[in-house]
Amino acid sequence: MGSFLDPASMDDLSNRFNQFFKQDAERAQLIEAVLRKINEDKGQLDTLTIELEHERESRHRYQLELRDLREQRQRWEQLYNKDPYVAVLVDGDGAIFNNELLQDPRQGAPEAALRLTEAVRNYLKDTPLGSEDVPIVVRVFANLNGLAKSLLHHNAIDYEDKMRVFAEQFTNSRAEFDFVNVGHGKENADSKMRKMFNHFYKNFQCKKIFFAGCHDNGYLHELREYAGESGRQRIVLLETTPAQPAFTQMGFEMARFDTVFRTDFLGSPPIRPTSLASLRTQSVTAASADNGVIAQPPMAPPSTVRKESPIVRPATTNTVRTNSPAVAPPERQASPAVGTVVSSGNGGVSIKYPTYATAGGANGHHNVLIAATAKTKEPRVIYFNSNGQRIDPPNNKPPNPNDHRTYHEKSLRIKPKSFCNELFLTDSCSKGPNCPQEHELKLTPGERAVHRWKARGSLCTNGPYCENYRCYLSHHCTFGDGCNRGSTCKFKTARWGDLHHAKADLEPV
Repeated sequence: MGSFLDPASMDDLSNRFNQFFKQDAERAQLIEAVLRKINEDKGQLDTLTIELEHERESRHRYQLELRDLREQRQRWEQLYNKDPYVAVLVDGDGAIFNNELLQDPRQGAPEAALRLTEAVRNYLKDTPLGSEDVPIVVRVFANLNGLAKSLLHHNAIDYEDKMRVFAEQFTNSRAEFDFVNVGHGKENADSKMRKMFNHFYKNFQCKKIFFAGCHDNGYLHELREYAGESGRQRIVLLETTPAQPAFTQMGFEMARFDTVFRTDFLGSPPIRPTSLASLRTQSVTAASADNGVIAQPPMAPPSTVRKESPIVRPATTNTVRTNSPAVAPPERQASPAVGTVVSSGNGGVSIKYPTYATAGGANGHHNVLIAATAKTKEPRVIYFNSNGQRIDPPNNKPPNPNDHRTYHEKSLRIKPKSFCNELFLTDSCSKGPNCPQEHELKLTPGERAVHRWKARGSLCTNGPYCENYRCYLSHHCTFGDGCNRGSTCKFKTARWGDLHHAKADLEPV
């Protein structure tokens, strides 16, 4: 046994001590690492605890907000669905009520309102809007006088006043129904239709809009703005006469109420009134007053005058037909020293001037002063065909290309305005300083001819029965039955029928 102080034993003890020391150091490192990890985990745990508490608070707050939003949404839905109504907009110049309703206006107008209501209810019967509690608001816009004349000429009514009575009774049939007389003007009904369409569409209480204007391509631009899904759910196109093809391609729902509106055009030839002169001569009273000539209006033979036939009145720039029986004006005693007007009986007139033999008369006076005859103007005339429709002169394009070029340049200078038709084609404007069109920039005679040629491309609002001698618009298609525009031509109308005349229809009678 070696001594305790044996060097070999000391080395062994030293090695063992070093081993224990190393183990203690490793243990200390492990404990230090464990403590550090515990500390890190505690920090993360504290963070997660705080976040969890925050999430609990957020969830509680969101639940409260969600409950408030649901209640608010419910209130909004109740408000949105409160007092819903359906609107029906009718362009009455083209969408015309059935003849059977117009013939007896006092009974027919309430019946038309009832049929229209039932037709709308039946269309919506499978929807929440089919309830009797949902009001139906109807607006019909039309030029009442022009429509009455058109219906009279096509034998849809017996006299013009029936249209006025129908409109009055239709308006009074229901509180929500209105037949609005927009008066004379090409765009009056169109403008009202567009404005009211926008008004109803922007009103969230209006759930459906029935739009009866498929006869007029002018509404296409307006409707294209609402061709999305929302618009398709709210807009129904009401077809009366066959709709223009572009309307059927827009994706809107289409409906027909054949018991209410006529489905055919006013295209059958009207019976020509016996008192309608084939040649209308403008009154020469004012032109011949300085010459002492007394002009008498042309009169139809008494045997051809019927009850309720239109009167041929002295021709003026605004001739109006009426339905009163024709009454002969009192005879005028012509002075022997001046000319007299002789009626031919067919609408023409001639001026018979005095001679030396006739100027003295039967009283034996021979000292006769014969007034110098002034140069007379050619009378303005309007030609009508056998159907009583106005015939226009040819619309020839002005041949000078410089006139077209300078007119186009001036038109660009005044945009967005255009040249006033009344001023440049009739030399006076009834609107005066209130006219929104161009008055200041002058046109040469050649440029005026171009302007007149362009104006003749538009349809007169009085259609083929216009009696205005100064009218600068057209009353039938200038291309006749050779027109290649098809259904897009503005002279294929719902109100006046097809105004593309064959050669035989362009012959005056």
